[in-house]
Amino acid sequence: MNDRKPPLPDSVDVAVVGAGVTGCSIAYQLAKRGKTVAVFDRRGICSGASGRNGGITGTGSALHTSSAGEAIYALTSENFTMLQDELVRELDDNFSLLVTGMIDIATTEEQADFLKQAVVAQQAHGVEVEWLDGADARDLMPALSPSVLGVEWKRNSGHLWPFQLVHAFANAARQYTVSFHTYTPVRRVLTQNGEVAGVETEFGSVEVGAVVVATNAWTRNLLPDLPDGAIVPARGQILVTQPVGQVLPMPFSTNYDKEYGRQTHSGQILSGGFRRLDIDEGLGAETEYVHPPAMGGIARNLVSIFPRLAGLRVVRMWSGLMGFTADGLPMIGAYGENKGLYVAAGFNGGGFSYGPATGKAVGQLVVNGRSTLDLEPFDPNRFAREDAVWENPFTAGEQNNPKKLSVDA
Repeated sequence: MNDRKPPLPDSVDVAVVGAGVTGCSIAYQLAKRGKTVAVFDRRGICSGASGRNGGITGTGSALHTSSAGEAIYALTSENFTMLQDELVRELDDNFSLLVTGMIDIATTEEQADFLKQAVVAQQAHGVEVEWLDGADARDLMPALSPSVLGVEWKRNSGHLWPFQLVHAFANAARQYTVSFHTYTPVRRVLTQNGEVAGVETEFGSVEVGAVVVATNAWTRNLLPDLPDGAIVPARGQILVTQPVGQVLPMPFSTNYDKEYGRQTHSGQILSGGFRRLDIDEGLGAETEYVHPPAMGGIARNLVSIFPRLAGLRVVRMWSGLMGFTADGLPMIGAYGENKGLYVAAGFNGGGFSYGPATGKAVGQLVVNGRSTLDLEPFDPNRFAREDAVWENPFTAGEQNNPKKLSVDA
């Protein structure tokens, strides 16, 4: 976990801006393919959303089951396979990954109906999911409240330790002589004659042949021509309890993936969500602090779903900024009219289900001009082709979203 600042190089083949899971994965994959790479971050490695999340990973999405469903399943399936196989060998680390499965919990009839339909749609795409009614759900996870109506059970899911994975990528990238320039903000991408020419940092400029913007919540700082609403910061908040004996054998989500949690290797319960109780629902926020109403919502939700957790002490709380896109899909691919500019951002809180495979896809794209994975639904130029409309399913029912679902606060 070495964050020493080497001198800026005069030139590299590719500059990667952002040292989270996606940026570090991209740097590793590019270096593997023979490119000289420099990674820049305004803070340290894994200091943004990658270091402030739940570490849950898996395949598919109950909220994207139509046109983009196949591409999401293919990308997230590749991601989950990589975490269990090739990356374990290549990075010499297991990232504390536990393949446990995951449940999406329905506490209202509306949520139950939605999940039943989502299960059918995902099964059509080959996702290994199953609907369990309340009784069967409690057989799977006895701590569930009697009020739970049922769950979507996803077999190809699990959880890992985020810092372990991100630093494994960074350490492996260094073996290929990738240089990391932390606490080195990139001010702008330099272009010349319709091509990327370099990056300008606070400490000088570097000549480059290509730039990958992997800054997630901060993407518009470097791509100011992105339409309003294409990607916005979204503040997420998490609490962690004192350790307890096993209560949650697998991660969970609920309320259309807005609340989530897991039990860590140390026995602590980690849970996040309730952006809708934050100021402006956390959207557009650029500060990382915890908001008491959101923390109260998370705590009440935990106890209502898992009554056995009542009385546990909260020992830590934190927040982080995610990148939310207008349609809930990530932005992955070549961007704009300048040759050599790429984007990998906007993972809507699910970066560890996408980041490692996104690194492979972008590495292929930069080096070979194409990826073996279907990136068409994730084209970062899509918002310029029409007015961006906020129809992100992860914000359905919230005040900012005109396309609302009725959910309980």
